[in-house]
Amino acid sequence: MLDFRPPLDTPFLFWWAKINLPLMMKFNLKGTTVRVMDGALERFAKLKGKHAMVCPNHSNRHDPQIMFAFGVKADEYFNFVAAREVFDYDHGINGWWLQRLGTYSVVRGAADRESFKTTRRILSEGQKKLVLFPEGEISRQNDTIMPLESGAAQLSFWAMTDLEKHFLEAKAGKNGKEVGTTNDTTAGTEFEPVYIQPMAFKYTYPGDISSELRESLKMLEMRLGLKVDEEGTFQVRIKRLAETLLSTLEKEYGFKRRDDLTMNDRVRELRLHILKNLAAVLNVELDNNARELEWVRTLRNKLDDFIYADEEKMSEYEKEVHEQKQKTYKTYYKDLNRVVNFISIYDGYVSERSTQERIAEVLDRMETEVVGGEPAPKGAREVLVDVGEAINLGEYYAEYKTNKKAAVSKVTDRLFAEISRMLNKMESERTPRYLE
Repeated sequence: MLDFRPPLDTPFLFWWAKINLPLMMKFNLKGTTVRVMDGALERFAKLKGKHAMVCPNHSNRHDPQIMFAFGVKADEYFNFVAAREVFDYDHGINGWWLQRLGTYSVVRGAADRESFKTTRRILSEGQKKLVLFPEGEISRQNDTIMPLESGAAQLSFWAMTDLEKHFLEAKAGKNGKEVGTTNDTTAGTEFEPVYIQPMAFKYTYPGDISSELRESLKMLEMRLGLKVDEEGTFQVRIKRLAETLLSTLEKEYGFKRRDDLTMNDRVRELRLHILKNLAAVLNVELDNNARELEWVRTLRNKLDDFIYADEEKMSEYEKEVHEQKQKTYKTYYKDLNRVVNFISIYDGYVSERSTQERIAEVLDRMETEVVGGEPAPKGAREVLVDVGEAINLGEYYAEYKTNKKAAVSKVTDRLFAEISRMLNKMESERTPRYLE
């Protein structure tokens, strides 16, 4: 069943987490620090007390902790929305903390009404900002972002309709509370609009981590049965690892490649092979005009929809059959994670810009595949954080009422462009370390 996990905001735990944040950043996150770009806090403060959804890129599993650390600097706490399965990590301990620090669940692809209602309530009340990562997946790539899901814009427009309803009721005198009025001529509506606040996180290694990267290479070479090549360059050793890993996965999935395929073609063809086979198993028809990531989302939604199906109306026998099939379906998540893990990596990714961050990204992906779990940071990181210009949904609301799809698409495209702009700007303003 959907088993919605609501936010259980606990002021004492917010305070406790704030006090212990320096220790957590030092020990749990291996000395991670946060550097807020010039003007970012001032731009963020413009939405103080407003109805706002905050949308950062999602390149790393530590993004929620970075957002919390930014909130401490901005003197704000947030609500977060996270995928339902995250609450089951560490035998439910992870979920216990998440809920009490203002996080609630959503089952992707399902009609998760309780989650949608909670989102609309938080945005329309405007007491705390809501953080949602619009990529929907951890990209594991710092330089760019993946295509965004439309959910951030759609949910925010739904909250706008609630605000309009409350405003009209108050204006008609149906309740004694005047809500959401504004004198701001830029708002686009008579009532207070919802804003989407773009943010960008960029993980960097300011120190030299080449020795840690070589240790990772050595470990991977040994795990894959290769001779340790201490004298080889990073690029040569990574390419050799990629070739071995790719050949192993092609064999595992029964994929017979053509001899004339480049490595990039082989990676892409294997991803397509995995996705099409899984679609056949799940009886899902994929849109041939859609991107691979959209296929991943379609298949993941299908899995979520089945795994979290409502069992209340099932007989005991139906529940037993459903639970048996659940176990099989849960194994398919690894296939989808594998596709996402390599969806942005291609031959030449390191050679075209051999920063130590890019090398670390590739090795992290390989460690996830070969070793399992989440690899630890390769050293002390500095996370650059920037805040873009807020998107006022009031400017799009009239169009939304006549053409919902077009308005949602425009807002999503604008959000993508603003996050991309900030990532490019942060990269251009820093001095990266290059490795041979």
